[in-house]
Amino acid sequence: MSFSDSESPHGKEYKVFRQFSRDRLLYEMLGAPSADGGRSSWKVLIMDKVTVKVMSHSCKMADITDQGVSLVEDLFRRRQPLPTMDAIYFMQPTREK
Repeated sequence: MSFSDSESPHGKEYKVFRQFSRDRLLYEMLGAPSADGGRSSWKVLIMDKVTVKVMSHSCKMADITDQGVSLVEDLFRRRQPLPTMDAIYFMQPTREK
């Protein structure tokens, strides 16, 4: 099934929603300026499997790097510490503890 305007009566709404989601993710979540002027301007984006799907349907990798994200990591894998970089955690809320 395609979401183009010609094949679906809801194609325009899908494009508007996708653009709205993209703008919120890029500019409100990733575009926030660093509070500490001494730190690197590059950020690490850490996501779980669900939020990777959300991000990949809304944004291109070039869009993410344009917002200062230099590295994208999986939440559930071991990561090396990067104390000089800010981290943005984007994950699905769950009841698990």
